[in-house]
Amino acid sequence: MLRKFLQYQISLTDPGKPLHRLRPLMEAIDTFFFETPQQTTSGPHIRDGVDLKRIMTLVVIALTPCILMAIWNTGLQKFVYSSVSDYQNYMSSAYFTFAKQNWKIILTYGAGAFLPIMFISYFAGGIFEVLFACVRKHPISEGFLVTGMLYALILPPTLPYWMVFLGVGVGITLSKELFGGTGYNILNPALVCRCFLYFTFPTKMTGAVWVGTNPTTMQKSISAINQALGYDGVTQATALGVFNTPNDIKCAHINAILSNAWPDTFNSLTAYLTAPLKEGGLNLSLESLPQALAFAKLKAGTGIFSDVNLFFGNMLGSLGETSTLACLIGAALILITGIGSWRTMLSVALGVIFTAGLLKIGAHIIGPQAAANFDFPIYKHFLMGGLAFGLVFMATDPVSSPDMSLSKWIYGFVIGALTVIIRAINPAFPEGVMLAILFGNVIGPLLDHYALKRYRKGYTYA
Repeated sequence: MLRKFLQYQISLTDPGKPLHRLRPLMEAIDTFFFETPQQTTSGPHIRDGVDLKRIMTLVVIALTPCILMAIWNTGLQKFVYSSVSDYQNYMSSAYFTFAKQNWKIILTYGAGAFLPIMFISYFAGGIFEVLFACVRKHPISEGFLVTGMLYALILPPTLPYWMVFLGVGVGITLSKELFGGTGYNILNPALVCRCFLYFTFPTKMTGAVWVGTNPTTMQKSISAINQALGYDGVTQATALGVFNTPNDIKCAHINAILSNAWPDTFNSLTAYLTAPLKEGGLNLSLESLPQALAFAKLKAGTGIFSDVNLFFGNMLGSLGETSTLACLIGAALILITGIGSWRTMLSVALGVIFTAGLLKIGAHIIGPQAAANFDFPIYKHFLMGGLAFGLVFMATDPVSSPDMSLSKWIYGFVIGALTVIIRAINPAFPEGVMLAILFGNVIGPLLDHYALKRYRKGYTYA
C-alpha cells in the first residue's frame, strides 16, 4: 500500500507536470523506504546489495558510540560544574554520578545539549540538499546523513543555534554543492562547516565554550567553585588548551615541577621556578606558572588529566570527539565493513608517532631550554582533542581522500605529521587535526595523479 501511494505521488512529478521540480524530493522519500528502482541487469556492472544509503547507515551506526558518549559526557560536565557541592562530591567519588539517580539528570542535560544541535544540522542541511537537487533536477543524495551527524559531533555544546544553521548552509554550499554535489567535493564537508565557524566566530569555538549550554552561567558557577576551593583550580581548559603552552615554559620548568625538587637556597618550588637566572632560579613568569603546573599534570597523567579519563572521554572538548574508546569501536566497524581504508588510519598514526618522536628527540638534543610540549609522551597525542575522531571518521572519507594505495599512505602520513606540528609549534591553533585533514584533501588529487602515473609506467603497486 505504501509503495503504491509513493508511486502515485512520484507520478505527480513527471516531466511536464506542475510539480516536476519536486521529483528529487519524492524520489528521496521513496528511496528512504525502499531500494532504488534502478537496478543493473547486465555487465559490466557489479551487482551488490550495498548502496549509498546503506553505506551511510553503516557509518552512522559506527558513530553511535561517539553519539552516546557525546550525550553522557556533555551532561556529566554540565552537572558537575553546575554547583560547588556537585563538583566536590564528584571529585571525591566517581560513583557519585550513579548515586540518587543522578545519571538520569546527566542524560537529560546531555540530550538537551546535543539533540538540538543535531536536529538543526540535519534540518539546515536537508533544506540546502533539497534546494540544490530541485534546481539541478538531480536525485537527493543520502550523503548528508553522515555529514550532518559528523558536523554536530565536532561542535562545542555552547554554540548558538543560529551559528549551527549558518555553518551548515555556508559549509555545504562552498564545499559540496559548488563542486556538483555528493561525490564531487574535494574537501570534507563537515570540516569545511566547522572551519568556517572557527575563523568567522573564533570566540564561540575556542576558550570557555566547553561546558553546559550557557557559558555565562557556567563561568559564574566555576568562579563560585574556585572561591570555595580557595584557589583557581577549576577552568574550562581542554587537554589541548593545556598542551598549548607559552614559549617561556621550558622543559626545565616541567622537570622541576615533576621532580618536586629545588635547591636549598630557595624556600619553595614556586620561588625556585620564578626566581631570575642570575639568582639561580628558572626565570618562569608568575603569569605562566599556573599553566606550567597544569601541563605537568597533563604530562604525568594525574588528576583530571589521567590517561583513563582521556581514553574514556571524561574530558572537556567538542561534543563527540573526547572518547578515544568510542572512536576505536567505530573504527572496528568501519574496517570490518570495508567502508574506511586501514592504510589511511595506519599512516595517520605513523605520521603522528614519527613527528612526535622527532620533537621528543629534538627536545633531548636542545636540553632544558627546549619548549615544554616538545618533550611529551607520544601516545597522549591520540588521547587528546579530535585526533582519534579525525583519524577514523574524517581522514577516511572515501570522496575527499585519495583512491590509490600509495596516495593513501602519503596522504595519511602528511595528516598525522602536520597535526603534531600545528599542535606543538603554532600557538594560534591548539588543535591541528581539522587543518591537517583539509590540507590532505587539497593535495589528495595531486597524490593520485602521480601515483597513477607511476602505476602506468609498469610498477606493480600504487
